[in-house]
Amino acid sequence: MLDNLDDIQLAGETTEYGASNADQIKELAKALTAPGSAADLYTTPGGAITMQSLEGMLVDLTLNQNDFTLWQDVNKIKAFSTVEEYDQQIGHGISDGGFVDQMESPESQDVDIQKQIAIVKFMSEKWTVSDVAEATNRIIDERTRQQRSAMIRILRNLSIAMYAGNSLWIPKSIDGLAATIAAQSTSQISDQRGASVSMATFNLMGQLITEGNGHVENSKIYVSPAGLQNLSTIIEAGAANTGDRKIVEMGSNGVTIGGKITGIMTAYGLMQPRMDKLLGLSFESKTVPQYYSNVTAAWVEGATSDKAPSMPSIALTNNASTSGSLWAAGVVRPAGVQYHYRVVARNAYGKSVASVAVLSTSVIAVGGSLSIVITPAQGDSGSKLPSCFEIYSEQVGGSGVYRYMDTIAAATNPLAAVTHVDINTYIPGTARMYIIDQTQAGEQRTMAFSQLLPIHNTDLAKVGRYSQGLINLYGTPKYYKPNVLVEIRNIGVTSTNVNLFNTI
Repeated sequence: MLDNLDDIQLAGETTEYGASNADQIKELAKALTAPGSAADLYTTPGGAITMQSLEGMLVDLTLNQNDFTLWQDVNKIKAFSTVEEYDQQIGHGISDGGFVDQMESPESQDVDIQKQIAIVKFMSEKWTVSDVAEATNRIIDERTRQQRSAMIRILRNLSIAMYAGNSLWIPKSIDGLAATIAAQSTSQISDQRGASVSMATFNLMGQLITEGNGHVENSKIYVSPAGLQNLSTIIEAGAANTGDRKIVEMGSNGVTIGGKITGIMTAYGLMQPRMDKLLGLSFESKTVPQYYSNVTAAWVEGATSDKAPSMPSIALTNNASTSGSLWAAGVVRPAGVQYHYRVVARNAYGKSVASVAVLSTSVIAVGGSLSIVITPAQGDSGSKLPSCFEIYSEQVGGSGVYRYMDTIAAATNPLAAVTHVDINTYIPGTARMYIIDQTQAGEQRTMAFSQLLPIHNTDLAKVGRYSQGLINLYGTPKYYKPNVLVEIRNIGVTSTNVNLFNTI
């Protein structure tokens, strides 16, 4: 119903713009008519204002704040500068005696200190909401929705960077757990080579954490959903029979079967699994960049930003015997097979469309390797210059299923070709786990996130018929005891969901 009937002209009268009221009413009725298909919402005139069910706005296919497990757990402390200096006490001073005469003074010793610096990094996401959207009756306030989505984007990117970030690849990024552990000792890495984890693995990692003066009791094992599924293989391997494995409870209502793993008891203490979806998106579920097209209602491959580099090209060369090669026969991703590769150019703004798939010229030899020569698009310049290249390949040769494998930095001249030698260090489509002692605060803490400013909103000036602002987070991780951080890599998983609604 219209409130002001005096404003309605009689049907058939002509408006000052030359259109009759009858024509206007006809067009309005057309706009409010239910569309023949979902595509009509985008292609039919008036489709955008077609009456729609409000219930549809309650369906959320994206990440939520509870999914950022590592971010929730990590100690958060205050930063006071853009370059934070902190100390690591690595010893109490050299002393190989301790016994003295009754009147003898011992030698003076200094505490062993290593100076470290942590450079604060800046994250920001923009939100925009039109005046019309704010005036529309919605279940969720549109400004709130846009601000929340910007915050989720920041937490998503930060959480992925806390696992896989590397300032050598993206200088504006933080260094995550993978880069930090790689800079320590190889003994802190357990390589499953596509097999499942075992109690022996966790007992060994518990030993290393204990010997590094870390705390195993109640330390956290960060696992992806596929990684959590893999933990169940420990029950299967350790049980005496099917009954021991499956029957959890028998009562008057029947038998409950299965089991939820809430802890892994090692010889050094109880470790607690913590599922983090972002860990899966960082490694085994990560695929070449794609985006959702409203026009075709399908996911298509493409760059993730207008400032992302253009598509690179690659060339492959097989090598014979190579030092450190992990290519072997009869294992997950075995030698003696040809594999396809694709490469994505990346910078701080986004990722390029993936290169055309290229097949190795011949099968990869046992103990051999494969050289991947990556040539950036020569027309790129300015903000489109690449800073690193992500390499994707197949776990099963000829499958056409590409998962993330490794990343290498661009050359000093970003447009120069770079070469990566694949010795099968990382198996595409396999999971990783990280064990972190989150039990201690103060001087005994393992790591913390130092915040110059926590997540906050900044409203920008109104320059049009819309409101806009920024969601910001300024901070950096500090690794006080990196020698007790542990990575378990190349864990075999049955299947993974690419979960595209959360990746772009």
